[in-house]
Amino acid sequence: MKKLWILGFASTLLVLSSVGARASVTLDWNTVPQGTLQKVGGVYTTGNDFSGVNLTVAGSNGATPFRFGSAGLQTPAVTNTIFSGGQAGSNLSTVALFKPSGSGTPTVTFTINFMAYKQGVKDVNFTLFDVDSNKHGSVNFQEVVTFQTAGLTLTGSADNVVSGNTVTGVKTSSNTGAGSSDGNVTVKSGNLPLHQIVFTFSGLPSDFTALAGIGIGNISFTPVPEVGQLAIGLVACLVGALWLRKVRRQSASSIA
Repeated sequence: MKKLWILGFASTLLVLSSVGARASVTLDWNTVPQGTLQKVGGVYTTGNDFSGVNLTVAGSNGATPFRFGSAGLQTPAVTNTIFSGGQAGSNLSTVALFKPSGSGTPTVTFTINFMAYKQGVKDVNFTLFDVDSNKHGSVNFQEVVTFQTAGLTLTGSADNVVSGNTVTGVKTSSNTGAGSSDGNVTVKSGNLPLHQIVFTFSGLPSDFTALAGIGIGNISFTPVPEVGQLAIGLVACLVGALWLRKVRRQSASSIA
């Protein structure tokens, strides 16, 4: 009984030491200022919108974030009027003008930095909206999302295909309303800690001028417990084991 009590007590301390760090966190776009992200040094950023997490959007090689929607909102913007992915509420919507510049493929780069979490995060989960293709005259412009971060699981929908770390739009989805979820892509990470997720948004054919956009839904993740928190639990286990050993020795001595 003593052994069970000690192990139970130590296990409880271990759980309590890290329960706060293991709690899932959700970054909800409905809880931050609606409208265009702030622009710092040519890069759009969420800044202090989310505690400990920063998301940046940067165009290169002729890809330029563009005004879009009924209100002509400059994107990237937190809004519920451009893309919906079949879900209620706001998301981060970005529409870009892909105009080849001759210096490389026009690309928009998205970077999600989990900068406040020293040990990184795990179990990241979010959805991309409207990864599809669109007809521009006789040309079918395919949207392409490529992840630079390894170890992610990508699950596409009816209007896109997944191959390795790349998602390519193959059919046209509605931006909002019925059928808008057909362009969704679910992104998940596993138990390995990571500190950032980077992916690019481009299009095929890469030498064609076109407007295209995607949305990013709410982002959830679990912070990895810090070493100090786990150490508390491990020390408790060690103390319990040493005490149990001492009790056994005393019992053996009294019998002898």
